[in-house]
Amino acid sequence: MTNPSSGSFLLFIVFQSFGQHGRELITSELALRILSILSEEQFLPKMDRASLNGTLENVVIKIVPMENLNGRKLVEEGNLCERRNGRGVDLNRNWSVDWGKKEKDYDPYEENPGIAPFSEPETQIMRKLAISFDPHIWVNVHSGMEALFMPYDHKNRTPDGLPSQQMRLLLEELNNVHCHKRCMIGSGGGSVGYLAHGTATDYMYDVVRVPMSFTFEIYGDNTATLKDCFKMFNPVDDTTFKRVLNDWSAAFFTIFKLGPHQIDVHSKAAVSSMDKWVSIDEYFDGYLMGRRNRYGKKMEVLEVGMQEIRTYFRLFLLSSVLLLFMFCSRISKTGRQIVSAIPI
Repeated sequence: MTNPSSGSFLLFIVFQSFGQHGRELITSELALRILSILSEEQFLPKMDRASLNGTLENVVIKIVPMENLNGRKLVEEGNLCERRNGRGVDLNRNWSVDWGKKEKDYDPYEENPGIAPFSEPETQIMRKLAISFDPHIWVNVHSGMEALFMPYDHKNRTPDGLPSQQMRLLLEELNNVHCHKRCMIGSGGGSVGYLAHGTATDYMYDVVRVPMSFTFEIYGDNTATLKDCFKMFNPVDDTTFKRVLNDWSAAFFTIFKLGPHQIDVHSKAAVSSMDKWVSIDEYFDGYLMGRRNRYGKKMEVLEVGMQEIRTYFRLFLLSSVLLLFMFCSRISKTGRQIVSAIPI
């Protein structure tokens, strides 16, 4: 793909997160399968090395294969229904868009949003990655059902205008080809049956201005009981396991292939999207890191910087107090020695 004005090659940027909820083990398995294909250890059916290279020629992909490491450890230790992190916080309720609002069916065990937006180290890291990486597509991968969701999670509607149409077109293609028309399509808040506040996908769309922001639900067994969380969120037989990984790996490579063509860079609605196209040389020269203050993200970047400044200031105060204490202690000891040396 080339820039019409300059003729230079451009990059399409994709950011994906897996394993945000501890009990959804299958999502990290999918991440590993995608990484295996990207490294050419495996290939999808009908995809050889040449077609893979052609698909990825101008695509940059960042994958977080297991966002919630401590929650995953709790699940592996036997707490199979745990979705929160090691501090008991739901990482998909800890983002700042509409944070902390509680619906009538709010379950504190399932949906604890934390003491404040970005109170958790996992969401802080993901926010910094999103701001610096500045993707065209964001995908947050979950399990529990089969669905292809777009914003919003905290509203019972999708965004207005062209961006919503572009997202829906891509999701319908994925549903037809890879989801075998089983997947639900629409807004998370309007389709799943409840509103969710403080989610990553709503933040990516509203704050980071990612043109295509998605939540994928890749598997769910509605015959499982509420106590059988492993079966509810993860395939338990080898045939289903392989099918899930094959179908959804193919879906992601369809995104890598079709995503750049789904964003209409000539429309006024996609001006911010077009502004995100960068040349390969600019990217590897650190171009993205230098553009943090664009796309309406000045306050977010400022907030990150202020957090770091506050941390340094606290360390400075602590070190000053310790130095003062050591100085006073030294003077006190010196004073006692002088007094005791005076003859009576």
